[in-house]
Amino acid sequence: MTGSSTRVRTERSFRWWLLMAFEPLVWYCQPAANVAWEKMVDGAFGAYTPCAINTMGISFSHLVFLGLCCYRIFLIKKNSKVQRFSLRSKCYSYMLCLLAGYCTLEPLLRLLMGISIFNLNGETGLAPYEATSSIIEATAWCSVLIMIGLETKSYICEFRWCVRFGIVYVLLGNAVLLNLVLPVKDLYSSYALCLSISTFFCKVLFGILLLVYFLNLNPCLGYTLVPSKSSDEEYELLSGTEQIFPERHASIISRAFFGWITPLMQQGYKRPITESDVWKLDTWDQTETLIQKFHKCWAKETQRSKPRLLRALNGSLGRRFWWGGVVKVVFISCQYTGPVFLNHLLQSIQHGDPAWIGYTYAFLMFLGVLCVALLEAHYVQIIWRVGFRVRSTLVAAIFHKSLRLNHEVRKNFPSGKIMNMITTDVNTIKGVCEQLHVMWSAPFSIINAMVLLYQQLGVASLFGSLILVLNVPLQVKQASTLY
Repeated sequence: MTGSSTRVRTERSFRWWLLMAFEPLVWYCQPAANVAWEKMVDGAFGAYTPCAINTMGISFSHLVFLGLCCYRIFLIKKNSKVQRFSLRSKCYSYMLCLLAGYCTLEPLLRLLMGISIFNLNGETGLAPYEATSSIIEATAWCSVLIMIGLETKSYICEFRWCVRFGIVYVLLGNAVLLNLVLPVKDLYSSYALCLSISTFFCKVLFGILLLVYFLNLNPCLGYTLVPSKSSDEEYELLSGTEQIFPERHASIISRAFFGWITPLMQQGYKRPITESDVWKLDTWDQTETLIQKFHKCWAKETQRSKPRLLRALNGSLGRRFWWGGVVKVVFISCQYTGPVFLNHLLQSIQHGDPAWIGYTYAFLMFLGVLCVALLEAHYVQIIWRVGFRVRSTLVAAIFHKSLRLNHEVRKNFPSGKIMNMITTDVNTIKGVCEQLHVMWSAPFSIINAMVLLYQQLGVASLFGSLILVLNVPLQVKQASTLY
């Protein structure tokens, strides 16, 4: 009974926190004013249907469209490395400006006059989500007007197909909105309905002209093209055609999703990769840098009464190694978000909670899976990099020491023994370094799994835990044979 009451209190507190966190969502979506939608439309969002469709179909698509147009405007204004052209005829651009101008004025008109396409109760005024959508929509089409105006003076071919993708995305969002509105068209005023349908057809005509019509272009007179550099020349030149490893100079998003390796993958897709195509190691991975750090740490270590190699390695390479441990902790924690949120999702279905709570749990499960995939990849990269750095450091240190042995000491360290240290002992230390986090993370994972199982199954889960404990000696024996 105690465990059951604890789970009930935990569930109630979590729901209270969830409801408090979604108070801004209630203000933004105004579900009380859209109760009629829950009766008229068979949608999973219920009273949140207008807000969900308008936000995901209109606002988000126009935000993407706005970003694409702004980037093309930036290329037209600032990029001097692209070929520029002039239009033979500007009638096409004038037609696009006319359609884009209407698409800009229509949301502004709805915003100023308070015309809503979602009010089925006869009320006037716009909800916060609809006002936000109108502002975003008007801003996006205003950027289209600016882009077309710049194209009449100087046209570039770069990034134009991405803008066409943006207009297709906008049309899909508007089509979803019309599919929601048309079944209840009898409840609308004719003015609001005609305004929405006319805007949709203007956008369709704009998209057709943008996708189908091919411009007649002439090279722009009086413009000198700045020679563009290849993608490899974005980074510091070293020697010949070798380029520095691009990870350090990549953006945060590129590092998070490993986008910096895309040029090398594209090169491998076009043709087999040769040695000259592979990036040269950055300074932080080069053996010269690593051995210098190790020698400084070893010099401090020799001043101790009992110098230890592991302390010197920790001083020179430990920061990234322990950072890998932090990533491992977050990675393991994210692994259990799926079962936890799935449990809450099933409980919300049993209790008949609103649909948006279930969608929230599903979205959190998706974020958990995404974080697990990214964090696992980053952990593997960090630990493997530390392992290779340890190997490079130790091999360089052994060679450095062997070259400074006098004749008497060298008798105790023949070439075979030195090579055995390099090929066997160093690789063993490298493997231990790569697997060291497993020693503490495995019990951490087991404890988390046992706690979750005990919450669901009770005492019956202890039988599986007993079998797991009995397998530990077998696993230890297998591990001892590897190292």
